Amino acid sequence: MSSPVIGFDLVRHPSGPQAALVLRYAVGAGAEHVRALAATAAGGRAGAAAAAARDHAERSPGQDATALARVVLQAGDAGAARSLLEVGSLGGLPDLLALVRERVVSQCWARPTLLHPPGEGADLLDDDERAAAAEAVEAALVRAWTGASPPAGEDPFRAAMAVAPARPAPLGEAAARVRDALGRLASATPAQVEGLRRAAAPPASGAPGPGSWARAVHDVSVDLESAGRTEAAACVQLEAVGAARLAGLDAPSAAAGAWQVASGALHALVAGSTGASARSLLAPWERALGVPAPPATGSRPVPRPRGSLDPGTGAGEAGAGEPGAGGPDQGEPWA
Repeated sequence: MSSPVIGFDLVRHPSGPQAALVLRYAVGAGAEHVRALAATAAGGRAGAAAAAARDHAERSPGQDATALARVVLQAGDAGAARSLLEVGSLGGLPDLLALVRERVVSQCWARPTLLHPPGEGADLLDDDERAAAAEAVEAALVRAWTGASPPAGEDPFRAAMAVAPARPAPLGEAAARVRDALGRLASATPAQVEGLRRAAAPPASGAPGPGSWARAVHDVSVDLESAGRTEAAACVQLEAVGAARLAGLDAPSAAAGAWQVASGALHALVAGSTGASARSLLAPWERALGVPAPPATGSRPVPRPRGSLDPGTGAGEAGAGEPGAGGPDQGEPWA
């Protein structure tokens, strides 16, 4: 799943910001963070919790809300289809646990990247340390997703964060613009949240029309990949989940397009793109918040560092979800 899709699920989940916090820390973890996580696995507690997490995931498979809604809509019940899109996950806990193993552990923690430069990354650690840290992340993620309390009144994940606080994502020249946008999202008024939802309506409001939002996000994702910022973009999307919750963005508003407007604008800002696709993603955001976002100028993609996260293949269909149509495009994995 792409990071905006993961964010779309989490922003509508009751415990989504907590799960996003776990994933954000894991994606951005360097050697010191992985060691801190591994230390919390001492005594086998994290291993037992991770095993319970995997068992829960296997017994609670996720369902594609978009596919279910299309079936219901074809049956003539538009109201039920909309309700499904508002609360149904495009992925689920099994997908998030697979993401930890297949993307975070196997790629973010295994190769030098822009986020984890040579000499600083978790690639310096041995397999046992990474495996123990992965168990700690899985245990924390399932607790966050299910709303369960930490064992015995303790919070090993928070303990690891206290030892090794999360580092800011390396955003280069885009840092000030992205932080400003996240701050504006977190402090958005109810009227501005409603403005985000209205800005997603096609094309009378000037927002991208059906299918064009997905294409614009794809174009910007190419810029992110060229700049080696796919992991940084994922971190920003996960931080945006908490910011959106602070603003009171609820599931209906997110499903109606408010999340797409915010996530698309953030993607464009992280990439520093200046083309038509980036402008089409930024324009609804600028109108909704009443003040223009700082222009993404003067930033060109930098050469992608060797060994950076490779999104791979398996992209969903462009236009599988559009602003106001119940969910973002599946897009390129991560970016």
